[in-house]
Amino acid sequence: MLPSVNVDAMVVFLTDLLNIPSPTGDTDRAMQWLEEKFATTFADNPLTQRRTPKGVLVAHWPGQQQNAPRGLTAHVDTLGAMVREIKENGRLRLTQLGGWSWTSVEGEGVTIFASNGQTYRGTILPTHASIHAHTAKDRGLPRDDTNMEVRIDAHTTSEKETAALGIRVGDIIAVDPRVEVSDSGFIRSRHLDDKASIACMYGAMLALAEAGLQPAQDSYFHISNYEEVGHGAATGFPADLADLISIDMAVVAPHQTSDEYSVTICAKDSAGPYHMQLRRELEALAEANGLRYATDIYPYYGSDGEAYWRAGGDVRVGLIGPGVDASHHYERTHRDALENSAKLILAYLLSE
Repeated sequence: MLPSVNVDAMVVFLTDLLNIPSPTGDTDRAMQWLEEKFATTFADNPLTQRRTPKGVLVAHWPGQQQNAPRGLTAHVDTLGAMVREIKENGRLRLTQLGGWSWTSVEGEGVTIFASNGQTYRGTILPTHASIHAHTAKDRGLPRDDTNMEVRIDAHTTSEKETAALGIRVGDIIAVDPRVEVSDSGFIRSRHLDDKASIACMYGAMLALAEAGLQPAQDSYFHISNYEEVGHGAATGFPADLADLISIDMAVVAPHQTSDEYSVTICAKDSAGPYHMQLRRELEALAEANGLRYATDIYPYYGSDGEAYWRAGGDVRVGLIGPGVDASHHYERTHRDALENSAKLILAYLLSE
């Protein structure tokens, strides 16, 4: 029987992490928080941590054996934006960080991290937002980088005034997560991709620590920071790594088998199939431990495991994760998905 998983602690961990902005390219705040959280939580365990030059956080937990080291990776970088241009009206034109739909952020609050160290609040709006000033045709313009802008909560109506605030081209813009945890167990927030998976990893690690157990093999817990742009987990693992489990959100949508209560084991995504033997082993672990799980295929999806394969990693790669509805939008999952995912990670870590 698996040790118990503290789901309440996972939800608190997830809520805290979701509220730390970490768009791709600006993840140091979240990495620092994770490093400190791991150091405090696992102070009595043989967990050692390091940061790579790229900014990846790698935590090593010695195993009972060292002949087939295992890696688990999840990413802390999220969707976001960057200042592309300061417009004549003082508002900001954006360029995307990661792949998201412009319609998914219309009216959303943002934080602008200015080059001078100041932060400003703002809102993503269409250029013709006011219903009382623009025709239906104007209001119906395509939502794209030319017809969307950030209205800054500061006294500015010109390029010069915005520049005087310290805002420059290349400054990071973080989209509000709007975290909400319901009594019915649902968690609504942006950026559950992929902070929900880090919470699942944490839950499995916490269960190991509280039970006084050791992984079956040397295990490396890898937090990547460039997954949303395709190369997050391309590096940071030992040369003799045998397995890599990428932990990332499962796609909940019509025609998918994934749901918001289960852990999903991915068979194939846009880059092709995952390692068949490893997938079968993960499915067997889920069944043996009575977990609610699905096997699914994601048609428009890529993972950090494949980034490591493309970088030359000669390892078995699998992909698992909690079901998340409305990916790259205002997302939702459930406590049950976190629990089932953490338990599958735990079962894998303890398996021979």
